[in-house]
Amino acid sequence: MSGLLAGLLAAFALGLGAHFLRLPGGAVVGAMLGAALYNFSGAPRAALPGWAGVAIQLLVGAMIGFSVQRELLPVLLKVLPVALFGVVSFLVLGGALSYLVVRLGWLDPVSALFGFVPGGISVMSVVAESEGGRGAVVAAMHFVRVVTILLAAPWLAHLLLAFSRGGPGR
Repeated sequence: MSGLLAGLLAAFALGLGAHFLRLPGGAVVGAMLGAALYNFSGAPRAALPGWAGVAIQLLVGAMIGFSVQRELLPVLLKVLPVALFGVVSFLVLGGALSYLVVRLGWLDPVSALFGFVPGGISVMSVVAESEGGRGAVVAAMHFVRVVTILLAAPWLAHLLLAFSRGGPGR
């Protein structure tokens, strides 16, 4: 239990630090990095008990659900074709990348597919493991994806906004 407490302290410290520094996705990215760095440190390994992971997922689901408003339904219906196009595109690209890395001998098929297709870190790693893949590999791939996207997306959004207004110099 001492490993868990120390790991949570590391996660909270980096999460709060990144949040107060106003880094993109600071609380989440900082907490992920803090927990990972703690486990890399050689100190007693920290892992949440299974019930805690479920409780956190329930809270995140509730947080997202509570953000939905009735006025969102027409917007959802309007963007549904674009969203479905994106999903199919991500699945096709994930499948193609999976095929490539399997052919190169870098990963097994299940870990590759679940590592490349979009989804939540915890869910994708658990499902991959239940299908015979390596959950830790899938979690690592999604960790890199999430951190990269959280750091790059705000910059890309500013760039897209600048170009949509007639160029970056305007």
